[in-house]
Amino acid sequence: MKHLLISAALLSLTACSQASTAEPLKAKAASVMPDTGNWTVVQPESHIRFKAVQTGDDFTGEFTAFDAVINFDPQDLKSASVTATVDMSSFEAGDKERNGALPSKDWFFVKSYPEAVFQSDSFSKTGANSYEADGTLTLKGESQPLTLPFILDVSGDRAVMTGSVALNRGDYKVGQGAWSTDEWVSLNVEVDVKVTATRN
Repeated sequence: MKHLLISAALLSLTACSQASTAEPLKAKAASVMPDTGNWTVVQPESHIRFKAVQTGDDFTGEFTAFDAVINFDPQDLKSASVTATVDMSSFEAGDKERNGALPSKDWFFVKSYPEAVFQSDSFSKTGANSYEADGTLTLKGESQPLTLPFILDVSGDRAVMTGSVALNRGDYKVGQGAWSTDEWVSLNVEVDVKVTATRN
């Protein structure tokens, strides 16, 4: 918009000059187009679950709203990438008290940090159908490196990925104040991921 306001003299630019600026603008527009990836998540057959301990008892929870942009070819890991986004308000923690507390500032602080994002563009093969994704998890405004080991089964145009990883919630400032230690709720949280996807 700045260029439109500089002066009417810009209207006298030659057609050649206009053509020379058109291509960079096209390139810029293309660069911000969203990437849909080469796989689409099948939501009803996928899950993100977590397990922790509260006052000595195990409890489990689940996030029900998430999606991912996946570019993955087992034969071309150098070009692979994934960006997974989780709606932090979409949890069910199996208990009315936990469900009421987790959106608060001490825990997920959903109002200010509505999403968690895992991003990776570094993959390695560790077995016949096992891999590791080295990336970054951003949760509650804190970004930490994260390696996610996973198993991948591909059959035609359908793939199923399963993996699990342990997180220290303290690294992401999840659980503050009286909850900042493992006295009441374990710092260790086990995350279980299953993603079923179809090839685009």
